[in-house]
Amino acid sequence: MIERLLNLQRGDLGRGVVLFSYLFFVMGSYVIGKNASSALFLEQFIPSKLSYANMAISVLVGFVAAGYVMLSRRVSLRNLLLGSLIFFSANCVFFWYLSLHFGKSLPWLYTTFYIWVGIVGVLTPAQVWTLANFVLTTRAAKRVFGVVGSGAIAGGIVGGWLTKYATVHYGVASLLMIMAIFMGLSAVLVFVIWWQHRSAFQEQVQEGGSALAEGSVNLRESLKLIVSSKYLLSICAVICMASLVTASAKWQFTAVAKSFYPDTKALTAFLGDFNFYAGIACLLSQLLLTSRFLKRFGIGPALFILPMTLLLGTSGLLIWGSMLAANFMRGSDQVLRYSLDKSTVELLFLPIPSNVKIQVKSFIDVVIWRFGDGISGLAVALFADNLKWSPVQFGWVNITFMSGWIVAAYFARRQYVGTLRECIQKHRLDSERASAPVLDRSTLDIFADSLRPADPKELLYALSLFEVGKQQAAHPAIRGLLSHADSAVRRKALSILAGAKDRTVLPQVEKLLQDPSLEVRTEALLYLCHHAHVDPLERIQELGDFEDFSIRSAVVAFLARPGDTQNLEAARIMLDAMVNEKGVEGQRTRLEAARLISVLPDEFESQLKRLLDDEDTEVIRQAIRAVGQLNKRRLVLRLLDRLGDQELTADVAETLAKLGDSIVGTLRDHLADESVTLKIRREIPSVLAQIGTTSAESALMENLLGSDAMLRFRILSALNKLRQGHPELVVDVQMVETVLAAEIMGHYRSYQILGTFGGNLESEDPVARALRESMSQEVERIFRLLTLLYPQFDFHSAHVGLASGSAVVHSNALEFLDNVLKPQLRAVLVPLLDGDISVEERVRLANHLVGAKVETREDAVAALVGSDDPWLKSCGAYAIGTLGLKSLEKYLDECLTHPDPLLRETARWAKLRLAASTEAAGA
Repeated sequence: MIERLLNLQRGDLGRGVVLFSYLFFVMGSYVIGKNASSALFLEQFIPSKLSYANMAISVLVGFVAAGYVMLSRRVSLRNLLLGSLIFFSANCVFFWYLSLHFGKSLPWLYTTFYIWVGIVGVLTPAQVWTLANFVLTTRAAKRVFGVVGSGAIAGGIVGGWLTKYATVHYGVASLLMIMAIFMGLSAVLVFVIWWQHRSAFQEQVQEGGSALAEGSVNLRESLKLIVSSKYLLSICAVICMASLVTASAKWQFTAVAKSFYPDTKALTAFLGDFNFYAGIACLLSQLLLTSRFLKRFGIGPALFILPMTLLLGTSGLLIWGSMLAANFMRGSDQVLRYSLDKSTVELLFLPIPSNVKIQVKSFIDVVIWRFGDGISGLAVALFADNLKWSPVQFGWVNITFMSGWIVAAYFARRQYVGTLRECIQKHRLDSERASAPVLDRSTLDIFADSLRPADPKELLYALSLFEVGKQQAAHPAIRGLLSHADSAVRRKALSILAGAKDRTVLPQVEKLLQDPSLEVRTEALLYLCHHAHVDPLERIQELGDFEDFSIRSAVVAFLARPGDTQNLEAARIMLDAMVNEKGVEGQRTRLEAARLISVLPDEFESQLKRLLDDEDTEVIRQAIRAVGQLNKRRLVLRLLDRLGDQELTADVAETLAKLGDSIVGTLRDHLADESVTLKIRREIPSVLAQIGTTSAESALMENLLGSDAMLRFRILSALNKLRQGHPELVVDVQMVETVLAAEIMGHYRSYQILGTFGGNLESEDPVARALRESMSQEVERIFRLLTLLYPQFDFHSAHVGLASGSAVVHSNALEFLDNVLKPQLRAVLVPLLDGDISVEERVRLANHLVGAKVETREDAVAALVGSDDPWLKSCGAYAIGTLGLKSLEKYLDECLTHPDPLLRETARWAKLRLAASTEAAGA
């Protein structure tokens, strides 16, 4: 019940409560020590002397941190924590004994105790968070850190109350024994945590200790790492300015309080009271405000809440100079710094890689924080001790510091989003690099090392990529391939050089006329006919050993060439004969005719049309390419009829794209015409994307609301590609937002349906499995729409990150969305993507947003079969047959006439299944 109340998962409370207790005792001890040390120090010195003690803490904490890091390389983390806590507990007993028996007779005692408390107050809370990082995973930490952080607040409350109670009844010195007890209990809790997580904990401590030892040999190395990163510098700036401001505000408050409560016992009791009530307010803020604020507004606004509130309180103190104004100023710091601000600052560390985090976090928590305290001490010494400014007047100095804090928060927020983007981009690039085949490298890179032997298949694939790239000038490496050992490589290289009109290889081509391969000799003869004005008949007579189709091809090329020897009629007769030839050899001849037409003058359209209707796929493919090379717009309709042919789709699309903007109107009409088969309509968007003009973009936008889900996906993919290549094009924002809202609501509807099948995302039920596949496509369409709306953000990387099996990457992607989406959109979209939100929770949210509920499996199947998506309708039809839902048979009758063949076949199967089940029931 408590886990549900605190929005935790099963087992989180058990992990969090021990860490909560550890931080409770540590912070309780620190608050008690802070109150006691302040009161004892002010009993002996004036308030302005606190600045010198704070400066001493800032200097000494660096030496302590350096020693701490060196010690961590020699002992395990468990022993380091246990040893330091026992040592601190013994120190408390030692100071208690000196205070009780010597008191003011030792002038250095209270100063030393004040400095010691300051150092312990830096180290011990940092140790708790370090331990939490070892025993909690990233996702668990995001859930449990709120509980852990509440321990600090509760410790402050109890510490404040105990300060007052023990001071009144037993005196200030008794507080030191309470500190010793709390430190001892903390040591016991460290041992308990180690025992609970001994197997995983030891392994993680080993890895973490090793990383710490290797990466953070000394503080100088940590400093170098911070200086090299803008993001780490921005975090340091926020923490340093926060420390500077809060330390100055603390001195102001203490100094003002001393003027109102000159008696040491009264001042100590007041400080105890103040910390008690401020702690209660802080705890309520942590439980009721922090998570809700961060969820609704994100980390950006949260970074500004504390500095803006302190700015308001300091201004009030400057105006009125009253204890009430001082209470408000210090109270806002006490309440917000350990709740909302602490959680926000800890979130800043989430995007940092673990190995880097180990090296820098201790340095930032210990050294940077106290560095701010040191600067505050210098400021107090200068303005209060030397210039004799009053505590109220010092507010002007602190307002200047607050301005720096606000500027640092602004840059930290920007760097935070940028770092999240870099993390998910790196993951996307790594994923693409890992999944990309070797042959997807740049063709030029493959050719870079001409001396390295290459697989002929790899080279042929690379050459085809180079050919598709439509290079205007051939790469020198291609010329070198004319002497390659493989004949197919030699022929392909010569074909590319001919297409690029590269005449520099004429001497080599002359030699290829005597190549052992007939295909290479034929390609060389055609090259010479086109680029060297060679009479093919003369060469054939000289060389001999050419097949019939090669001779005829060369003669036709010679006769059709402009000039004195041109004879188009004779060329047409010979070409007709080649086109009409049948049989196995005829296929080679027709293929050669199709290749030939592409380089002849545009005088052979009738022959090209016949080749487009040929029975052989390779002949049709070559004829399609010829249409593009000759820019034959009159044949667009014939090409569109072939667009749905899977074997020819890529060639048709490439040819149509070459024809450019002039055919966009025809493509638009076919895309919107529901009488055109879906196979053809689904391929048109990619053609429009390749054309890439304003009219092509308009044609895509006009059809974005189509009922077919796959067609919508193809249109979105085309729009994304078009915008990537032509960022100057402007999309219809209102249209895209409308479609985005529909897709999100549709995804919620899918969860309603999935919920009736048990809500198990891993279910092997065929209908649930098909529904999950459809839902995955819905998410991808949502992200493609987001990319259209906000091209400045990398939503593609966020989508890849959300699908990652890594909890860290998934968290970074979600956090990125939290910071870049508008609040209204974030509120409805992020719950659909957060892996920690169950299907049941999403179903409840869907019931609220969609309105109509899907309460039974029959309702769910009816929703599926009643959708506009043929794939979902097929899922619904399958479910009707599988589940024997006789009441929904009417939907099957409607599906029998649907244009989608899969749906028709599924509906027929479902009706047969229903009929069989009815007969079985009757029997």
